[in-house]
Amino acid sequence: MSDFIEFTNEHGQRVQIAREEYEKKIIPQNLEMYWDNPEMLRQFAMELVRDGFGLQGGKAADRLLELYGRIEPALNFRAVAHMQTGELDEAKKVLIECIEKFPESGAAFTNIAKILAYEGEGNKAFEALQQGLVYDPNQESAMDLYVHSFLELEQRELLLERLKELGEIEGAWRPHMVLGRLTLEDGNLLVALQAYREAIKKADDSEEVIMNVTGELGQAGYVYQLIQIAEQFWKPTFAHPFTGFNYANALIATEQGDKAIAVLLEMKESIAEPYKHTVEQFMERLPQELLAKASSQPQPGQAAEEADNNQKKSRWKFWK
Repeated sequence: MSDFIEFTNEHGQRVQIAREEYEKKIIPQNLEMYWDNPEMLRQFAMELVRDGFGLQGGKAADRLLELYGRIEPALNFRAVAHMQTGELDEAKKVLIECIEKFPESGAAFTNIAKILAYEGEGNKAFEALQQGLVYDPNQESAMDLYVHSFLELEQRELLLERLKELGEIEGAWRPHMVLGRLTLEDGNLLVALQAYREAIKKADDSEEVIMNVTGELGQAGYVYQLIQIAEQFWKPTFAHPFTGFNYANALIATEQGDKAIAVLLEMKESIAEPYKHTVEQFMERLPQELLAKASSQPQPGQAAEEADNNQKKSRWKFWK
């Protein structure tokens, strides 16, 4: 755990502060500031739990239950805060209440599974985890645990079958995404592409999913297939530039530099203002001969050393 915390101050600036000072000064200040603002308090409470301030996160979670009532997300969050501080019995009580009120809460079953696994109840934990995925097959942490449990037992083929079954649930896109990733690792490109396309379709052409699909294809070296996916699903109006970067990198790798520049210029024209500079920075790192062809966008040259350093980094972007 880091000794420093990065947060956004009242002026909208990202700053770093010592963890101890953050706990003594910033947390009480923000709790007081957001105490009667449900949305701001919810966001801050999630940051507290993420950064390991379980006690303060628990205090915020109790207040959220007062503000929102005992709704499913608030109950699950309270349980997570209990889990972080080792109060597993209290967490169980909250989760049992959640399941009684909301019998199809996938997150509640997943959290129960985590507690059972910690207590050494492996079989019960797996049953709860699987039930949670049946109710909500798009849970990221639950899916990661599910995949790990099969791979740890060297049951890869059985896992692929289970993922296909989960993928049949209405709205289930994540099982297809994971199925695509695993079959891509196995070298079964046709099945992987079918799974990736199904994930995008069932996620309603989600930008997040498209970016991850193109990132995984690029990382695996399937640049032509990446281009096919991008040509079908990428939009220059996406909120973030990262899918476009994956698309441009694949075009450059296949000697389609002119088209890559066109994609980047179109994206720069359409994307929200905060990301226009990000696109400009990306273009500045491109080979000078590509930029020279874009007469409307003259760019400064790059030092050879910088170019070498950029080549060593993974160019494919994934959702964070």
